[in-house]
Amino acid sequence: MVKTSDVIVNQAVEKAMESFLEEQGKTNILVVGATGSGKSTLVNHVFGVDFAATGVGTPVTQATTKYEVEDFPITLFDTKGYEVATEEHERFIAEMEGYMKDATKHIEQQIHMVWYCIPASGHRITPMDIAMLKKFRATNKPVCVVFTKGDIASVETVDALMKVVADEGFASFVVSQKMPLQLPKLMEWTYNHLDTAVRFSFLRAQQVNVELKRSEINKAIRQHATVSFGVGFTPIPFADGPILLANQGVMINRVLKGYGLDGLFGNFENLIGTLGIGEIVSQLGRYLVAQVLKFIPGVGTIAGGMINGSVATSITIALGLTVSEISYRVALAKLQDENLDVESYMKNNIPIDEIKGLFEKFVKEELKK
Repeated sequence: MVKTSDVIVNQAVEKAMESFLEEQGKTNILVVGATGSGKSTLVNHVFGVDFAATGVGTPVTQATTKYEVEDFPITLFDTKGYEVATEEHERFIAEMEGYMKDATKHIEQQIHMVWYCIPASGHRITPMDIAMLKKFRATNKPVCVVFTKGDIASVETVDALMKVVADEGFASFVVSQKMPLQLPKLMEWTYNHLDTAVRFSFLRAQQVNVELKRSEINKAIRQHATVSFGVGFTPIPFADGPILLANQGVMINRVLKGYGLDGLFGNFENLIGTLGIGEIVSQLGRYLVAQVLKFIPGVGTIAGGMINGSVATSITIALGLTVSEISYRVALAKLQDENLDVESYMKNNIPIDEIKGLFEKFVKEELKK
Protein backbone atom coordinates (compact mmCIF):
# COMPACT_ATOMS: atom_id res chain seq x y z
CA MET A 1 0.00 0.00 0.00
CA VAL A 2 1.34 3.44 -0.90
CA LYS A 3 2.03 5.59 2.15
CA THR A 4 0.60 9.11 2.36
CA SER A 5 4.09 10.52 2.94
CA ASP A 6 5.28 8.89 -0.29
CA VAL A 7 2.48 10.60 -2.22
CA ILE A 8 3.21 13.97 -0.59
CA VAL A 9 6.90 13.82 -1.43
CA ASN A 10 6.32 12.54 -4.95
CA GLN A 11 3.89 15.38 -5.68
CA ALA A 12 6.30 17.97 -4.29
CA VAL A 13 9.23 16.59 -6.26
CA GLU A 14 7.20 16.42 -9.47
CA LYS A 15 6.17 20.04 -8.96
CA ALA A 16 9.80 21.07 -8.49
CA MET A 17 11.01 19.28 -11.58
CA GLU A 18 8.42 20.66 -14.00
CA SER A 19 10.72 23.49 -15.07
CA PHE A 20 14.01 22.65 -13.34
CA LEU A 21 16.83 23.18 -15.87
CA GLU A 22 14.21 22.70 -18.56
CA GLU A 23 15.31 22.81 -22.19
CA GLN A 24 12.53 23.92 -24.53
CA GLY A 25 14.51 23.31 -27.68
CA LYS A 26 17.92 23.79 -29.19
CA THR A 27 19.83 27.07 -29.05
CA ASN A 28 20.27 28.43 -32.57
CA ILE A 29 23.50 30.39 -33.01
CA LEU A 30 24.33 32.35 -36.14
CA VAL A 31 28.09 32.67 -36.57
CA VAL A 32 28.88 35.49 -38.99
CA GLY A 33 32.30 36.04 -40.48
CA ALA A 34 34.44 35.72 -43.55
CA THR A 35 36.19 32.49 -44.53
CA GLY A 36 39.31 32.06 -42.42
CA SER A 37 38.03 34.24 -39.59
CA GLY A 38 38.28 31.39 -37.07
CA LYS A 39 34.59 30.57 -36.77
CA SER A 40 35.02 26.79 -36.83
CA THR A 41 37.87 26.87 -34.35
CA LEU A 42 35.73 28.98 -32.01
CA VAL A 43 32.60 26.84 -32.00
CA ASN A 44 34.46 23.53 -31.96
CA HIS A 45 36.41 24.64 -28.90
CA VAL A 46 33.41 26.09 -27.08
CA PHE A 47 31.20 23.05 -27.53
CA GLY A 48 33.78 20.28 -27.83
CA VAL A 49 32.18 19.17 -31.08
CA ASP A 50 33.44 19.36 -34.65
CA PHE A 51 30.19 20.38 -36.31
CA ALA A 52 31.47 20.03 -39.87
CA ALA A 53 32.93 16.56 -39.27
CA THR A 54 30.26 14.99 -37.03
CA GLY A 55 27.13 16.99 -37.80
CA VAL A 56 24.73 17.08 -40.70
CA GLY A 57 25.22 20.20 -42.79
CA THR A 58 22.19 21.49 -44.67
CA PRO A 59 22.42 24.52 -46.98
CA VAL A 60 19.74 26.92 -45.77
CA THR A 61 20.56 29.67 -48.22
CA GLN A 62 23.41 30.33 -50.63
CA ALA A 63 25.28 32.11 -47.83
CA THR A 64 24.45 29.91 -44.85
CA THR A 65 24.79 26.26 -43.86
CA LYS A 66 22.90 24.81 -40.92
CA TYR A 67 24.77 22.22 -38.84
CA GLU A 68 23.10 19.85 -36.40
CA VAL A 69 24.64 17.05 -34.34
CA GLU A 70 22.40 14.23 -33.12
CA ASP A 71 21.33 14.62 -29.47
CA PHE A 72 23.26 17.88 -29.13
CA PRO A 73 21.39 21.01 -27.97
CA ILE A 74 23.03 23.51 -30.33
CA THR A 75 22.15 24.27 -33.94
CA LEU A 76 24.86 26.21 -35.72
CA PHE A 77 24.22 28.51 -38.68
CA ASP A 78 27.54 29.15 -40.41
CA THR A 79 27.92 31.94 -42.99
CA LYS A 80 30.20 31.79 -46.00
CA GLY A 81 32.76 34.41 -46.90
CA TYR A 82 32.07 37.16 -49.42
CA GLU A 83 33.77 39.92 -51.33
CA VAL A 84 32.63 43.48 -50.65
CA ALA A 85 30.85 45.34 -53.47
CA THR A 86 29.93 42.17 -55.36
CA GLU A 87 26.65 40.44 -56.18
CA GLU A 88 27.49 37.83 -53.56
CA HIS A 89 27.92 40.59 -51.00
CA GLU A 90 24.48 42.01 -51.73
CA ARG A 91 22.93 38.55 -51.48
CA PHE A 92 24.69 38.02 -48.14
CA ILE A 93 23.23 41.24 -46.73
CA ALA A 94 19.74 40.28 -47.87
CA GLU A 95 20.01 36.85 -46.26
CA MET A 96 21.28 38.30 -42.97
CA GLU A 97 18.33 40.67 -42.95
CA GLY A 98 16.09 37.63 -43.23
CA TYR A 99 17.54 36.28 -39.98
CA MET A 100 17.08 39.65 -38.34
CA LYS A 101 13.35 39.62 -39.07
CA ASP A 102 12.44 36.11 -37.89
CA ALA A 103 10.58 37.19 -34.73
CA THR A 104 7.24 36.07 -36.22
CA LYS A 105 8.50 32.48 -36.52
CA HIS A 106 8.20 29.88 -33.77
CA ILE A 107 11.04 30.22 -31.27
CA GLU A 108 12.56 26.93 -32.43
CA GLN A 109 13.02 28.45 -35.90
CA GLN A 110 14.46 31.76 -34.76
CA ILE A 111 18.10 32.74 -34.45
CA HIS A 112 18.68 33.16 -30.72
CA MET A 113 22.21 34.56 -30.72
CA VAL A 114 24.65 36.12 -33.18
CA TRP A 115 28.41 35.83 -32.82
CA TYR A 116 29.99 38.25 -35.28
CA CYS A 117 33.56 37.02 -35.80
CA ILE A 118 36.38 39.33 -36.86
CA PRO A 119 40.02 38.17 -36.82
CA ALA A 120 42.04 40.47 -34.55
CA SER A 121 45.04 39.67 -36.70
CA GLY A 122 43.37 41.55 -39.57
CA HIS A 123 43.82 44.84 -37.68
CA ARG A 124 40.58 46.38 -38.91
CA ILE A 125 36.82 46.66 -38.67
CA THR A 126 35.06 47.69 -41.85
CA PRO A 127 32.14 50.12 -42.14
CA MET A 128 30.12 47.18 -43.44
CA ASP A 129 30.80 45.29 -40.18
CA ILE A 130 29.48 48.19 -38.11
CA ALA A 131 26.47 48.62 -40.39
CA MET A 132 25.59 44.92 -40.14
CA LEU A 133 25.94 44.94 -36.36
CA LYS A 134 23.63 47.92 -36.12
CA LYS A 135 21.03 46.18 -38.27
CA PHE A 136 21.02 43.16 -35.97
CA ARG A 137 20.68 45.41 -32.94
CA ALA A 138 17.84 47.37 -34.51
CA THR A 139 15.76 44.19 -34.65
CA ASN A 140 16.55 43.30 -30.99
CA LYS A 141 18.65 40.33 -32.01
CA PRO A 142 21.35 39.72 -29.37
CA VAL A 143 24.70 40.20 -31.09
CA CYS A 144 28.27 40.55 -29.92
CA VAL A 145 31.64 40.78 -31.63
CA VAL A 146 34.15 37.98 -31.18
CA PHE A 147 37.70 38.95 -32.06
CA THR A 148 39.35 35.67 -33.01
CA LYS A 149 43.06 34.85 -33.28
CA GLY A 150 43.80 37.14 -30.36
CA ASP A 151 47.08 35.36 -29.66
CA ILE A 152 48.66 36.61 -32.89
CA ALA A 153 47.61 40.24 -32.53
CA SER A 154 49.32 42.79 -30.32
CA VAL A 155 47.67 44.03 -27.15
CA GLU A 156 47.54 47.52 -28.67
CA THR A 157 45.75 46.23 -31.77
CA VAL A 158 43.18 44.29 -29.73
CA ASP A 159 42.54 47.26 -27.43
CA ALA A 160 42.04 49.58 -30.41
CA LEU A 161 39.60 47.18 -32.10
CA MET A 162 37.59 46.66 -28.92
CA LYS A 163 37.39 50.43 -28.38
CA VAL A 164 35.90 50.94 -31.86
CA VAL A 165 33.21 48.36 -31.08
CA ALA A 166 32.59 49.70 -27.58
CA ASP A 167 32.16 53.22 -28.93
CA GLU A 168 29.33 51.88 -31.09
CA GLY A 169 27.71 50.29 -28.03
CA PHE A 170 28.50 46.62 -28.71
CA ALA A 171 29.99 44.01 -26.41
CA SER A 172 33.15 42.32 -27.68
CA PHE A 173 35.40 39.48 -26.58
CA VAL A 174 38.86 38.43 -27.69
CA VAL A 175 39.50 34.70 -28.01
CA SER A 176 42.23 32.36 -29.14
CA GLN A 177 42.70 28.71 -29.95
CA LYS A 178 45.77 28.46 -27.73
CA MET A 179 44.63 30.57 -24.74
CA PRO A 180 41.22 30.97 -23.07
CA LEU A 181 41.47 34.78 -22.94
CA GLN A 182 37.86 36.01 -22.75
CA LEU A 183 36.03 32.84 -23.73
CA PRO A 184 34.48 32.38 -20.26
CA LYS A 185 33.19 35.96 -20.39
CA LEU A 186 31.73 35.30 -23.85
CA MET A 187 29.87 32.29 -22.42
CA GLU A 188 28.45 34.34 -19.55
CA TRP A 189 27.36 37.20 -21.81
CA THR A 190 25.74 34.80 -24.25
CA TYR A 191 23.88 32.92 -21.52
CA ASN A 192 22.57 36.12 -19.95
CA HIS A 193 21.27 37.44 -23.29
CA LEU A 194 19.52 34.29 -24.46
CA ASP A 195 15.77 33.77 -24.21
CA THR A 196 14.98 31.81 -21.04
CA ALA A 197 13.40 29.06 -23.14
CA VAL A 198 16.74 28.07 -24.69
CA ARG A 199 19.41 29.28 -22.27
CA PHE A 200 19.77 25.97 -20.43
CA SER A 201 20.45 24.21 -23.72
CA PHE A 202 23.39 26.55 -24.21
CA LEU A 203 24.52 26.19 -20.59
CA ARG A 204 24.69 22.42 -20.97
CA ALA A 205 26.44 22.51 -24.33
CA GLN A 206 29.20 25.03 -23.62
CA GLN A 207 32.30 23.42 -22.14
CA VAL A 208 34.62 26.33 -21.33
CA ASN A 209 32.94 28.04 -18.35
CA VAL A 210 32.31 25.42 -15.68
CA GLU A 211 31.96 28.14 -13.04
CA LEU A 212 28.92 29.46 -14.92
CA LYS A 213 27.41 25.99 -14.99
CA ARG A 214 27.81 25.61 -11.23
CA SER A 215 26.47 29.07 -10.45
CA GLU A 216 23.32 28.69 -12.56
CA ILE A 217 22.65 25.06 -11.67
CA ASN A 218 22.96 25.79 -7.94
CA LYS A 219 20.66 28.78 -8.35
CA ALA A 220 18.08 26.56 -10.07
CA ILE A 221 18.37 23.90 -7.35
CA ARG A 222 17.57 26.46 -4.65
CA GLN A 223 14.77 28.06 -6.59
CA HIS A 224 12.88 24.89 -7.42
CA ALA A 225 13.35 23.21 -4.04
CA THR A 226 12.00 26.32 -2.34
CA VAL A 227 8.95 26.42 -4.62
CA SER A 228 8.11 22.72 -4.25
CA PHE A 229 8.42 22.46 -0.48
CA GLY A 230 7.15 25.92 0.42
CA VAL A 231 3.63 26.98 1.33
CA GLY A 232 1.20 24.07 1.29
CA PHE A 233 3.69 21.25 1.91
CA THR A 234 2.29 18.73 4.40
CA PRO A 235 4.91 17.66 6.99
CA ILE A 236 6.07 14.03 6.91
CA PRO A 237 7.68 11.87 9.63
CA PHE A 238 11.47 12.08 10.00
CA ALA A 239 11.59 8.33 9.52
CA ASP A 240 10.47 8.93 5.93
CA GLY A 241 13.29 11.39 5.30
CA PRO A 242 15.12 9.07 2.86
CA ILE A 243 12.12 9.30 0.54
CA LEU A 244 13.11 12.90 -0.14
CA LEU A 245 16.43 11.68 -1.50
CA ALA A 246 15.25 8.52 -3.21
CA ASN A 247 12.73 10.45 -5.32
CA GLN A 248 15.21 12.97 -6.66
CA GLY A 249 16.33 11.00 -9.72
CA VAL A 250 15.08 13.66 -12.13
CA MET A 251 16.97 16.40 -10.31
CA ILE A 252 20.16 14.36 -10.23
CA ASN A 253 19.82 13.49 -13.90
CA ARG A 254 19.30 17.11 -14.93
CA VAL A 255 22.18 18.34 -12.79
CA LEU A 256 24.53 15.83 -14.41
CA LYS A 257 23.14 16.74 -17.81
CA GLY A 258 23.70 20.41 -17.07
CA TYR A 259 27.40 19.72 -16.59
CA GLY A 260 27.48 17.77 -19.84
CA LEU A 261 28.40 14.55 -18.06
CA ASP A 262 25.56 12.50 -19.50
CA GLY A 263 27.37 12.27 -22.83
CA LEU A 264 30.29 10.34 -21.30
CA PHE A 265 28.24 7.17 -20.94
CA GLY A 266 25.80 5.09 -22.91
CA ASN A 267 22.88 5.69 -20.58
CA PHE A 268 21.86 7.31 -17.34
CA GLU A 269 22.08 4.09 -15.33
CA ASN A 270 25.74 3.62 -16.28
CA LEU A 271 26.46 7.22 -15.38
CA ILE A 272 24.85 6.93 -11.97
CA GLY A 273 26.75 3.70 -11.35
CA THR A 274 30.10 5.08 -12.40
CA LEU A 275 29.77 8.25 -10.34
CA GLY A 276 28.56 6.20 -7.39
CA ILE A 277 25.48 8.36 -6.98
CA GLY A 278 23.14 5.43 -6.39
CA GLU A 279 25.24 4.35 -3.42
CA ILE A 280 25.62 7.96 -2.33
CA VAL A 281 21.86 8.58 -2.23
CA SER A 282 21.27 5.29 -0.41
CA GLN A 283 23.90 6.05 2.21
CA LEU A 284 22.83 9.67 2.58
CA GLY A 285 19.26 8.55 3.17
CA ARG A 286 20.29 6.36 6.11
CA TYR A 287 22.72 9.02 7.24
CA LEU A 288 19.97 11.64 7.12
CA VAL A 289 17.73 9.83 9.59
CA ALA A 290 20.65 9.26 11.98
CA GLN A 291 22.13 12.75 11.82
CA VAL A 292 19.76 15.48 10.65
CA LEU A 293 17.80 15.68 13.93
CA LYS A 294 20.86 16.97 15.77
CA PHE A 295 21.06 19.90 13.33
CA ILE A 296 17.62 21.14 14.42
CA PRO A 297 17.51 22.18 18.12
CA GLY A 298 14.60 20.70 20.03
CA VAL A 299 13.16 18.52 17.30
CA GLY A 300 15.20 15.47 18.24
CA THR A 301 13.55 15.30 21.66
CA ILE A 302 10.04 15.22 20.26
CA ALA A 303 8.61 11.78 19.60
CA GLY A 304 7.46 11.39 16.07
CA GLY A 305 9.20 14.58 14.91
CA MET A 306 8.08 15.83 11.53
CA ILE A 307 9.89 17.21 8.50
CA ASN A 308 8.24 20.48 7.56
CA GLY A 309 8.59 22.47 4.35
CA SER A 310 11.72 24.38 5.35
CA VAL A 311 13.52 21.20 6.44
CA ALA A 312 12.44 19.36 3.27
CA THR A 313 13.75 22.29 1.25
CA SER A 314 17.09 22.19 3.07
CA ILE A 315 17.48 18.45 2.55
CA THR A 316 16.64 18.67 -1.15
CA ILE A 317 18.96 21.62 -1.72
CA ALA A 318 21.74 19.82 0.15
CA LEU A 319 21.43 16.76 -2.09
CA GLY A 320 21.34 18.90 -5.22
CA LEU A 321 24.37 20.94 -4.18
CA THR A 322 26.26 17.77 -3.28
CA VAL A 323 25.66 16.24 -6.71
CA SER A 324 26.47 19.60 -8.30
CA GLU A 325 29.79 19.83 -6.46
CA ILE A 326 30.74 16.30 -7.53
CA SER A 327 29.80 17.10 -11.12
CA TYR A 328 31.67 20.41 -10.99
CA ARG A 329 34.89 18.72 -9.94
CA VAL A 330 34.55 16.02 -12.58
CA ALA A 331 33.78 18.62 -15.27
CA LEU A 332 36.85 20.67 -14.28
CA ALA A 333 39.04 17.59 -14.40
CA LYS A 334 37.49 16.63 -17.74
CA LEU A 335 38.33 20.10 -19.05
CA GLN A 336 42.00 19.46 -18.23
CA ASP A 337 42.02 15.89 -19.52
CA GLU A 338 39.67 14.92 -22.35
CA ASN A 339 40.47 11.23 -21.78
CA LEU A 340 39.75 11.35 -18.05
CA ASP A 341 38.77 8.03 -16.45
CA VAL A 342 35.84 9.31 -14.40
CA GLU A 343 35.48 6.18 -12.27
CA SER A 344 39.14 6.25 -11.23
CA TYR A 345 38.98 9.98 -10.64
CA MET A 346 35.98 9.55 -8.33
CA LYS A 347 37.64 6.80 -6.31
CA ASN A 348 40.92 8.66 -5.95
CA ASN A 349 39.67 12.22 -5.47
CA ILE A 350 36.11 12.20 -4.10
CA PRO A 351 35.67 9.35 -1.56
CA ILE A 352 32.25 8.62 -0.07
CA ASP A 353 33.26 10.04 3.33
CA GLU A 354 34.03 13.40 1.70
CA ILE A 355 30.68 13.32 -0.07
CA LYS A 356 28.92 12.69 3.23
CA GLY A 357 30.83 15.62 4.65
CA LEU A 358 29.67 17.84 1.80
CA PHE A 359 26.08 16.78 2.31
CA GLU A 360 26.25 17.45 6.06
CA LYS A 361 27.85 20.85 5.45
CA PHE A 362 25.17 21.86 2.96
CA VAL A 363 22.33 20.64 5.24
CA LYS A 364 23.74 22.64 8.18
CA GLU A 365 24.15 25.77 6.05
CA GLU A 366 20.63 25.55 4.65
CA LEU A 367 18.97 24.89 8.01
CA LYS A 368 20.58 28.00 9.45
CA LYS A 369 18.93 30.22 6.85
